[in-house]
Amino acid sequence: MDNNSKIMRRTISILLVFNLWISLSAADTFCLDKVTDVPNLNEQIQKELQASTFYLAASHYFERSDMALHGISKFFHKMSSEEKGHADKLMTYMNMRKSPPKTPNISIKDICDLFSKDDICSDKNSDDCKHSCPAKTGDCTISSPQKVCTEITGTEHTQDICKKDNIPLYVMKLAHKLELLVYDKLVNIVKESNDEELKHFIEHEYLDEQIESIKQISDYEIQMARLGCGLGFYIFDQQFLQNDAKS
Repeated sequence: MDNNSKIMRRTISILLVFNLWISLSAADTFCLDKVTDVPNLNEQIQKELQASTFYLAASHYFERSDMALHGISKFFHKMSSEEKGHADKLMTYMNMRKSPPKTPNISIKDICDLFSKDDICSDKNSDDCKHSCPAKTGDCTISSPQKVCTEITGTEHTQDICKKDNIPLYVMKLAHKLELLVYDKLVNIVKESNDEELKHFIEHEYLDEQIESIKQISDYEIQMARLGCGLGFYIFDQQFLQNDAKS
């Protein structure tokens, strides 16, 4: 083999190695960062599915014959579907970026543990806590959020929730907390990521809609607190049914 042939073969080998290096570099760039982005997105998927599970439980709780708040039930069923859709979209996105998602284990206990008593009432003497639902014994109106959560999910039934008069308002308060937790996780993904495409995806596909959801549930929470229980919740429920009929 002459020198020219050797040089040619060596040149071709170098070019092949260089092209392979370029391809691998591009693949590494295309994949999501395994240290920050992948774990953060997996956590976000879990939060979305936790919210979806809670809303699904709330939907069927208010559908029960002893609650019969079918407008509120339909609202939470829609919310559950939306949150599941958010998780689906994230998992599809991770697959598109060649970073397979982790299917989370959704535990009712973990969902209920997300809440604290302040999520129902931070100050028992505030106007927010003195709504019109009557309490016959002690501090019954300020119920434990864990008791509310286990009641609507069917994992534990308790009588210590003011005969369930306040549950619609309490559940709306807990839904507000869940939406804030989901929002905080989304913001954290953007803050910790150096991936511009991922940040653009989260900001445009999730954050704008999340802010709208927080505002909507916050408004509902305030309206329910003003109307009070009993007839007030019935009127509020009818508003949901009318809006659903229009759409």
